[in-house]
Amino acid sequence: MEALASLGSPPPLLVLVAAFFAGTVRGYTGFGSAMIFMPVAGAYLGPKAAIGIMSIIDAVMQLGMIRSTWRHARWGEIGPLFIGYVVGLPIGVWLLMSIDPTPVRWVTSLSIVLVLTLLLTVGRIEASPGLPATLATGTASGVISGLASLGGMVLSLFWLAGPSHNEGVRGSSVAFFVPASVLSMSLLALAGIFTSDVFRIAAWTIVPYGVGIGLGSILFEKASPRLFRPVAFGVIAMAALTSLPALDKLLR
Repeated sequence: MEALASLGSPPPLLVLVAAFFAGTVRGYTGFGSAMIFMPVAGAYLGPKAAIGIMSIIDAVMQLGMIRSTWRHARWGEIGPLFIGYVVGLPIGVWLLMSIDPTPVRWVTSLSIVLVLTLLLTVGRIEASPGLPATLATGTASGVISGLASLGGMVLSLFWLAGPSHNEGVRGSSVAFFVPASVLSMSLLALAGIFTSDVFRIAAWTIVPYGVGIGLGSILFEKASPRLFRPVAFGVIAMAALTSLPALDKLLR
């Protein structure tokens, strides 16, 4: 009780609930935590605080997922994706600190809905994308990650659209965001995102987030493999729609 008291007042209950469901999605699919957490936390706490909290709790808890997912990662794609990400992330962080993110959120969310619709209509591409497409995807993910912590949607669509199996999608997501978290947290720290209040709320949310990751990992092991892609597509669709700025007032 004394430890909880030292953390001050908790964040709104919906933020804690969002952290739990975000962790569950992350544990099951390997991606998607920011898709669930950011719209809710951003509406209550502001986008800058939300992105700081998300980066802290995910950087800590994803370490527990590495051992079971590392061997399934598609390393030939992760390298070029990360190069593009390194280029795009500073641009996204600069935009976060410099402009109103609302127009970019509209474009990002609607673009993801469009790509998801095309993917569901056309189906998977059996051949792996070429180097230019891979670099461009990484760059777009970096920009969107820095601006709205939603770059995981870009990468998840990239892997789901290609020949990756379920374990490959999940393993690649986890493997990619280990070094990506180090880079993004360094830039966010330089931008002054990590305030004492951000660390305080992160301490409140890391427990439900970690419990959710554990539950999601169990579900991945126990559930039918045929459920993985429908669930992943559903997560992306829900995240894209709930990220629309028009819904901010409804989430408060």
